[in-house]
Amino acid sequence: MSSLHKSRIADFQDVLKEPSIALEKLRELSFSGIPCEGGLRCLCWKILLNYLPLERAAWTSILAKQRELYSQFLREMIIQPGIAKANMGVSREDVTFEDHPLNPNPDSRWNTYFKDNEVLLQIDKDVRRLCPDISFFQRATEYPCLLILDPQNEFETLRKRVEQTTLKSQTVARNRSGVTNQEQNIKPQFFAFRWLTLLLSQEFLLPDVIRIWDSLFADDNRFDFLLLVCCAMLILIREQLLEGDFTINMRLLQDYPITDVCQILQKAKELQDSK
Repeated sequence: MSSLHKSRIADFQDVLKEPSIALEKLRELSFSGIPCEGGLRCLCWKILLNYLPLERAAWTSILAKQRELYSQFLREMIIQPGIAKANMGVSREDVTFEDHPLNPNPDSRWNTYFKDNEVLLQIDKDVRRLCPDISFFQRATEYPCLLILDPQNEFETLRKRVEQTTLKSQTVARNRSGVTNQEQNIKPQFFAFRWLTLLLSQEFLLPDVIRIWDSLFADDNRFDFLLLVCCAMLILIREQLLEGDFTINMRLLQDYPITDVCQILQKAKELQDSK
């Protein structure tokens, strides 16, 4: 471990040991990358994403509260009709007499339950294919424990929650790199939708993705900075895009060639400072 890296670790430790965390100082340090030693990145992300408060004294109680809140979300969002939970001290009405798994009625609780499971199954597939070579993405996690298999049945379903949230994709109005043109008709939706919705997690190796996320989470306007990162990615391959045809360019945009994420982040920072 180099002396510079040891110095950076010490800088983070100095900020994090204070009774009240200096958020701006932490953001400044994190933007240039967070060391992974000693759980520093995990702790910094929690603070930067407002999962933990700035006051250290409140961390233990807040963590316990967040765990309980997560369990509550599971009980609210994932519903299995007709399953008694007497062993957990929870009673609820058994609907199997008037409703059943083969009920074709769209309002059937069983019908909704099966549709919710389809969503969960697709999410599971997406997570496993994200980085299939890394064991973390192939094993079960401690949470969501047993509640995800046998939850309560007193709240609205996952599908209803999703339906209440509208996901909108906006095209880039100003194209600095001249990529989208009438001749090739390469629209941002063809590549930017995946870049933005997955926070670039499929464009780079996982260590590089984590490095990008350090900067994203450290920025106060992280989603605006994400757009600048995407613009920087286009600018850095601008000449190749202008020389290629539709097929070559689509392959280039969907299999991004530059692996030096620090170069991309530096260009994005330049764009941000030039505003």
